[in-house]
Amino acid sequence: MPPADALPQDPASVEAEAGPPLSLARGALGIALVHLASGSPAETAHAWLRTALAGGALDPTVRPGLFHGLPAVAFTLALAPPDHYRRARATVREQLRRLVRHRLEAAHARIDRAEPASFGEYDLVSGLTGIAVAVWEADPDGELLEDVLAYLVRLCRPVRREGRCHPGWWVHHSPRGGHDPDFPDGHANLGMAHGIAGVVSLLGLTYRAGRTVREQRATLELLCAYLDSLQYEGRAGPWWPPWTVAHNATGPTRPGPPTWCYGTSGLARAQQVAALALGDIARRHTAERAMDACLVAGTGVDGLTAGGLCHGPAGVLRALTRMAEDQAPGVPRLHRHLPTAQKSAETPAPHHEGAGFLEGTAGTHLALNSGLQSRWDRCLLLA
Repeated sequence: MPPADALPQDPASVEAEAGPPLSLARGALGIALVHLASGSPAETAHAWLRTALAGGALDPTVRPGLFHGLPAVAFTLALAPPDHYRRARATVREQLRRLVRHRLEAAHARIDRAEPASFGEYDLVSGLTGIAVAVWEADPDGELLEDVLAYLVRLCRPVRREGRCHPGWWVHHSPRGGHDPDFPDGHANLGMAHGIAGVVSLLGLTYRAGRTVREQRATLELLCAYLDSLQYEGRAGPWWPPWTVAHNATGPTRPGPPTWCYGTSGLARAQQVAALALGDIARRHTAERAMDACLVAGTGVDGLTAGGLCHGPAGVLRALTRMAEDQAPGVPRLHRHLPTAQKSAETPAPHHEGAGFLEGTAGTHLALNSGLQSRWDRCLLLA
């Protein structure tokens, strides 16, 4: 457990390193979210919110998504006590509705033109999958969530381009977002942050919650079958690559780091969620075996050199915690990995992490306080 002072208390003390104010990844908004989820005194959380929102809830310099701008504000305010910020919540909710309608219109128009997608259209970090999370929290009784789910169902239908069949969420760029000669035709991303695992998890979580649209179950089954086609069986257990490309005939030879954003821990949790939604016992066992395998193979979580939830052991710890809560009987007990994962998350990263939520020490604070039953990790699509 981190010391009590591990969570930044005074915005002025870390203002220079906190990043963009409206950023959940590195900014003051993310630290406000941590204080709200941690049950800090109301005045402390309010101080961080005031700092984050000093310039308003809109940032014209950055495309809004779950981790920046208006949707990030909506998600954060939704974690506040119900009787707090009612007027602000109502204003942000109406602005969010307009934003979602605009983004959905653009996304459907792109599909109508038969053009390939981009991360910014559909993914968890900056696209409609993440914005749906904000809608789910900020406007739970509205119909917009189902509108986004219907778009995701349409997005996932296979398409044919230049004589090849691609997943509908195939993107035209590299995993870094730009042109790369190693990705001349783009790629299909599998990760939680930018790939199809985020969509799988959202469709599974909403399905279990009774928020469904036509073909949602069939789409979940289709996506799970796609992941099955890319599954490898290593010495320790199953794993998946972070992405696939059309011209890659041989594929990777070993799994990468077990991170939340691209690694097996995020993919395994997404598939466990899907399995629970579909009542698929075999898939549930496979997902839990994969999580067990990624923590025993090689250096596991101890080999991660970055800190925070995204690239570091804190994200693995939170995914593991959620999977252990939902694990099936008769498979390797995931609880046995919790002490090691927690110790790794408590160990400072080799380089400076900053104080932020997604990439810094504030998010690690939340992951280490696993007793907190807040829904904060819905922004990671872990619950």
